[in-house]
Amino acid sequence: MSLLHTLRLAAAGRLPAWTKAAFLKLRELDAGQRALPDFLIIGAMKAGTTSLFNYLCMHPQVIGSVPKEIFYFCSHPGRGERWYRRHFPRRRQLAAKGALCGEATPTYLASSEAPIRAHALIPQAKLLALLREPAARAVSHYHHRCRAGRESRSVDEVFSPSMVARIEAGCPDGETETLLYERSLYSRGLRPWLEAYPRDQILVLEAETLFANPQVTVNRVVEFIGLEPFSLPAATAYNAAGSKTPLPQSFDRLAAAFAKLNQDLPAMGISCSWLKNG
Repeated sequence: MSLLHTLRLAAAGRLPAWTKAAFLKLRELDAGQRALPDFLIIGAMKAGTTSLFNYLCMHPQVIGSVPKEIFYFCSHPGRGERWYRRHFPRRRQLAAKGALCGEATPTYLASSEAPIRAHALIPQAKLLALLREPAARAVSHYHHRCRAGRESRSVDEVFSPSMVARIEAGCPDGETETLLYERSLYSRGLRPWLEAYPRDQILVLEAETLFANPQVTVNRVVEFIGLEPFSLPAATAYNAAGSKTPLPQSFDRLAAAFAKLNQDLPAMGISCSWLKNG
C-alpha cells in the first residue's frame, strides 16, 4: 500500500477542505507528467466500491487516485484533462514499480455521457462494475441520505406501497424516490458502457460476493487488470453503515419490482444470483 493511501485512510476525511484543495492544486503544476487511469470502478453506489478501491490500493502495484471519487466524466468534463491528471501519480512513479492506477466514482454508472467521455480519453481502460441486489442497494442509499441530512422520513414512508407501485410502473416521483430508483436500474446504466467499450474490458461483479469473501473478488479483479495475485492484509468493510439498517415492510415487493426492471441483464451477458428470485 502506498504511503499516500495509508495517510488518506488515517485522515478518514478529517482534513479541512482548503488543505485538500491546495494539495490538488499543487499537483496540477506537473499534471503533464502524471498518468491517466488504467482502471475505473464505475459503480454502483452503495455496492462496495469504497471497499474494493481500498482493497486494490493494498496491492503493491496499485496506486489509487486522490481522492477516490473524481466525478470527471459525469460532472466535471469541462475542467479538462490537466485537471483530471492531477489526481493520479506520475508516470515515472508507476513505471518504477510496474504499477497501475485507477479511480472509483460510483455515479459513473448512472451517467449516459460518462462512457462516451471516458472512451474518448482512456479507451484502453479496464472497467469494474459492482452490482448489489437492487432493493438492498436502494434501502442502503436511503439510509445514506438520512445520515447526510438529506432525508428525514421513515423507511416505511419512503418505501410505501404506493411508492413501490410507482417503481413497478417505472414512474417514481419525488427527489429521493427517483434517485433511489434510477441508481438501481443497472441494465440502463450498463448499456452505454457496453456500447462504448469492448465487452472484454468490462468486469461485472456481485457486491454480495465482495461482502462475504473479499479475497475471492479481489483475486478476480487483480487477474482482470493484469497484476499478480496477493493476499489481503485486512478485510475491513469501508464506508459501511456500522450497524444493521432496518428494511421497509414492503421490501419483498420492492425486490421483486427491481428484479423485473433488471430482467434484461442476462441478455446483456450479465448474470446475477438475485435475478433468480425475481
